[in-house]
Amino acid sequence: MRSLYDTGGAWYKGNLHTHTTRSDGRLPAGEAIGFYREAGYDFIALTDHWRQSEPLEEPGFLQLAGCEFDTGNMTDLVRQPVFHIVGVGMERAVALPKAHDHPPQVLIDAIREAGGLAILAHPAWSLTDPALVPPLSGLSAAEIFNTFSGLPHSNARPESSLYFDIWALQGFLLPCTAADDCHWYEGEQGRSFMMVNASALTAQAIRAAIAAGNFYASQGPRFEQIRYDGETVEISCSEVQTVIFYSNTLYSADRLTLAESGGTVTAARYAVKPSDRYIRVELIDREGRHAWSAPFAAEKTRNR
Repeated sequence: MRSLYDTGGAWYKGNLHTHTTRSDGRLPAGEAIGFYREAGYDFIALTDHWRQSEPLEEPGFLQLAGCEFDTGNMTDLVRQPVFHIVGVGMERAVALPKAHDHPPQVLIDAIREAGGLAILAHPAWSLTDPALVPPLSGLSAAEIFNTFSGLPHSNARPESSLYFDIWALQGFLLPCTAADDCHWYEGEQGRSFMMVNASALTAQAIRAAIAAGNFYASQGPRFEQIRYDGETVEISCSEVQTVIFYSNTLYSADRLTLAESGGTVTAARYAVKPSDRYIRVELIDREGRHAWSAPFAAEKTRNR
């Protein structure tokens, strides 16, 4: 069986969407970094709007360069769709004048030309038309969960998982991240993150692992491994209450694995259906916290 994750390195916990008083956040950069460091995070990116942060490598903690770029009109989403693109890991300044009428592809290209990775932020919050995303080239991931996009902070659309199903059905298998997108620091911080398996805690290694898709999104539960072949998907994980195997097959009796009363689940299996084009896995623990794998192609449809 194939393994979804290369676990030859170590797992590192990070948040790649955070704001400070340099834009519309309420904490100075030093305090924001201090919170995540003390909370046990391994890496962070400060992604203030149109203000690129500097990278910093210290023993046991990594700060990637970051910035959030936006385009569109929040009052006219039909004619001027809103895209927020988070750039992380840039090696030099992004050469892009501040403006809100850049096509999203221009934002992505500018980030990549600066040596960074481009992540689509909170598509559900932005009410992004799903059809507008697959034509974009160069996205490394999109946020499946954005803490600040939920109540009481924003518009109650923090989760974008349906987007990943719609895209995967069309063969667009975009990896997923989760992030806090901290602004107020009134409870949204330290709740949603990504786990990256990398060879070292350096900007180069973390950037390479993200570019390779060797990560998952979480609020607490941990994937140990996902293995799959043409017949079966098997997962091993931390103790959870629920495992869900999502696919385009609309009904499947073995889609859901539930813990027995008082127990937990640490492994689950799903039989790949002939109609499955993709599969993604979600974990839910006793506290209602989730973890999400990226969608991956079902083996039975790889040669179609």
